[in-house]
Amino acid sequence: MPPVFTPLNVDQSVNYEAIPGYASYLAKAGIKSVLVGGTTGEHMSLSVADRKKVIDAWVKAGKTNGLHIQVQVGGAPLADVLDLASYCEKAGADSLLTLPELYFKPQNVPELVSYVELVAKAAPNLPVLYYHIPSMSKVEINMPAFVTAATAQIPNFKGIKFTSNDLSEGAQVLRALKSDQEMFLGADTLIAPAALLGIKSSIGTTWNLFPRLASDILEAVERNDVAKARELQEKLCLAIEAHTVEGPWVPIMKAGMEIVSGIKVGPPSLPQRPISKEARKRIEDRLKKLKIIH
Repeated sequence: MPPVFTPLNVDQSVNYEAIPGYASYLAKAGIKSVLVGGTTGEHMSLSVADRKKVIDAWVKAGKTNGLHIQVQVGGAPLADVLDLASYCEKAGADSLLTLPELYFKPQNVPELVSYVELVAKAAPNLPVLYYHIPSMSKVEINMPAFVTAATAQIPNFKGIKFTSNDLSEGAQVLRALKSDQEMFLGADTLIAPAALLGIKSSIGTTWNLFPRLASDILEAVERNDVAKARELQEKLCLAIEAHTVEGPWVPIMKAGMEIVSGIKVGPPSLPQRPISKEARKRIEDRLKKLKIIH
């Protein structure tokens, strides 16, 4: 599931016109679902009004292209998060993801369950998942314990996006989930080893740029072709490293998306800054050397 970029114009307004073509590009590459408003989508930097308009645009594009639309509603004051959750249910989104409260952070499992429960009650008919990204949220709570408690208390709690390199904890989370729940790995560089542990779903920025690589890695694991899985994972890691030396995640990946796909996703949202033309050229040259683009 690629977390989609929010296309922006130079003046920071949202480029809604780019969304239908973007959705079509992903669908043609075999993608079945997208995450709107994740870290990659920068919704934490947008107004609630703009977030709603972006949600509407993706729900419309999703229906046209047969895409499941998951929306991340956290990263805002609680009143706005609940408003967005309720809005998503009415607008026709298919599932929700939520970040923890970002200023008055949950300190323990009961507090985090209580927060997610409030969001889930605002959209009682949608599956709700929790977004574990401790590197950004700084909420470092035991996820197996949280998942178990949330499942017992929240009827529509349906899983987790696990953006952590701790695959030992990830495997414990997978064991704690029920059959109707899902775990999405958020670490693109660990797709192959995670698949060996049974974690088969992922939400990763690079699926925008290289949508077939993830499925190729998973298929190699399914065939027990460990050598091929390792080779493809290495290719993906090198492609990511071609970007990461040039700056922060969203600015470099927005540049990479334009280089690889030609889709105009524009600059990052302020206060983030776009990377230089020179940095862009270096990324392009590295990707050509890796034979990822020609």
